[in-house]
Formats: sequence, structure tokens, C-alpha cells
Amino acid sequence: MDFDKFKEEIEEESFKNINKLHQMAKKVWQRYDLNPYDLQHKCVSRWDELEEEIGCKVVPLIKVYEDRPVTNLIFGSGSFSTGEFQASQYKKVRSYLRNNPITLQGIVTNKSKKNGCNGKTVALKYDVPYISLDFTEWYHRFIDKNEPNPTAATRYWYLPNDPNKPSSEETNHRFDIRQNHFHKALGEEIEKNVNYPTDIVSARGYNFQFCSNLFLHQNNELPAINDTHPTDLTYIDTSTKERLYPGWQSQAVQLMLDDKITHIRGSLIGIDYMNKTEQIYELDEGPLLAIGQGIELKSKMDYTSHQIQELIKIVDDYFFCTLEPTGIILVWGISEEKLPVTYQDVSGVPITIEQHAIIVGEKVLSGINVFGNNLAKNLEDLEKFLLS
Repeated sequence: MDFDKFKEEIEEESFKNINKLHQMAKKVWQRYDLNPYDLQHKCVSRWDELEEEIGCKVVPLIKVYEDRPVTNLIFGSGSFSTGEFQASQYKKVRSYLRNNPITLQGIVTNKSKKNGCNGKTVALKYDVPYISLDFTEWYHRFIDKNEPNPTAATRYWYLPNDPNKPSSEETNHRFDIRQNHFHKALGEEIEKNVNYPTDIVSARGYNFQFCSNLFLHQNNELPAINDTHPTDLTYIDTSTKERLYPGWQSQAVQLMLDDKITHIRGSLIGIDYMNKTEQIYELDEGPLLAIGQGIELKSKMDYTSHQIQELIKIVDDYFFCTLEPTGIILVWGISEEKLPVTYQDVSGVPITIEQHAIIVGEKVLSGINVFGNNLAKNLEDLEKFLLS
């Protein structure tokens, strides 16, 4: 099928699914006049009952406070296409609600416009604070003014068998520059520009790993971070129990294509704070929060990994980017202890691993049964619970 024609079909499907979230938001926040605190209280009451069933306590993925708004920062480094879409959904929610259930605090970038980031344009367009510290300029000022490519010079994540992987000493040095020095400085800029602590960080094409130095001003009350990912993270390696398709953008898609996977789906994952070099190979290993509808590749669809990534962004990432603006993300919970969660190998054979389980509303939805795997039923069950 012609790529542009298929893209149009994907855009129509994406619009329909996103509209379902907005319709649910209208019912929850407008018709039933709930507020975020009451909504989460409803969830927590049910989760307390679930504790006996699953054997451990369930806590909110994002804690809601009664005396202040729920807050969100969007981080990005490049075109900001998913970040802009998320900002646009906040504007759409404002068109039908008096108050947004979640407040967009601003746009955060590690690149200026002249170095290829569109974050400032997005911030101006949607009238939200713009918080930026250009890494290249910072590096030239504080580390080495003659380095032509500071981002490449401080790269520390490589595939384990990559011959270009630096020594342990060099890896530690690069990690220290980004995580302990640059991110501390960027965190100081965040502190200057926000009125409330940040509850949610949306990673929308941010090309550095997050660390707690970004939020030292929050006294260990760290935001929950989520990230869109262009591949299906329900697949895991049978020997290592690690996810098969981690990595950056189209490179991750190519890994799925190499394994002859024809149903390509995007994922929404929770991100852990990377504070130590020992965590480098835990990239994309956080809890799986949702899976997308994806695309089914048929025999005559000879698309590149870049084209497939573009389609996944439209059909899956944009749906994920609507969870914060609509406030629906507030019904996600996570088990305090690790529980048996079922994933699959490359052939689709179930594999059970110990992991923190995800609960959405009143349903345990983890691993291959994560939210989105059966979207119509997931939305039906969630609406029934929220409006009961």
C-alpha cells in the first residue's frame, strides 16, 4: 500500500482513539464533577481491597495532593512533535473544562533553537514557561570550549557488544558530566521557573537519561516519569529476561523488523532515575504502563524503519500523550512489591518474570495484558469503574 494513503488511515484511527479519552474525560470531570483528589481516592479505596487478592499494597503511580494542582513538565530535545501534540491536548481539554485536571508547568529542553530544538516555539505557541539549558553551550563554557560535538563526546550508552564502547573509566567520566553536573544545573533552572513541585515528567524525545539531580529542590519527592517508545516492549529475552527491543527511535524499530515481527506496536513505559553507572543497561527496563494499537505490516508494505516509526508516533504516541492532559493517567497504580508478570518471547511463548505490577482503575493490567492490549474492553471497564 502507498505510504501516504496508509498514513491517512492511521491518522483517522488515531483521532478516533484519542477522542475516546476526551469523551471519558468529559464524563469524569464535567458530568460527574470529580476532582483529581476525589478520583484518586476512589482508586485507592479499590486498591486497598485488591491488596488481599494480589498479596501486596498498591500505590498511585502519581500521587495527588488535596492542596495543590497536579503538575506536568514535558521534556524534549528535537522537533518536539510529540511534545507539541501533548501541549495541544491541554489546550483542547481547556475548551470543554473549566479547570484542567493536570497543569502543564512548562517545556524543558537541553538544546536551544539554534542547535535544533523546537521547544521554544512550542512553549510560545501554547503560552507555557520555557525552561532550557543548551548542553553544547554549557559544555563549551564549563568543560571544553574546543569540543565539536559535546553530545557525542559524553555518550555513555552503547550496545554491550559495540566495539566503540568506551572504557569503564571514560564511561564514568561522561556519566558524571551529564548526570551530576549538567542535570544539576538544568534542575536549578527548573526550580526558578515553577510554582509547585512537579508530579509528572513526560519524556517526549529527550535524548539524555533522567536523574534525581534534576529535582533536588523537591527534597526526594521525585516526579513519576513516563516515556513513549516506538516498539513493543512485551517481548523479552528468554535468557536475560531483558526487553528485546530497547533503544532510540527507528533503531529500536529495526530490531523488530530484523526479527520478522509484523505487528509493530508502541509502548508507554515508566522511567527510573539513572543515578549510577551500574544502571546504564537498565535503559527501557521500567514498568510497562500501556501498549499501543500499532500497525500490521502486510506483504506489500515495504516501509523503512523511519516510516514505521512515524506511523507509530501517530497511532500510539499521540494516544499516550493524551493521558496526562485528560487526567486519565491518574488512575494508574503500581504494586509496592514485585509480582509474577507474564511477558512473551520472540515467538509469542509466555514468560513469567517478577516485576512491579500495574493496575488501571480496578484491573491488574501488566505484561502482555497491559492497558491497550484490548483497548475497547480496557476503556469500557475503566469507564464503568470510574462512573459507578
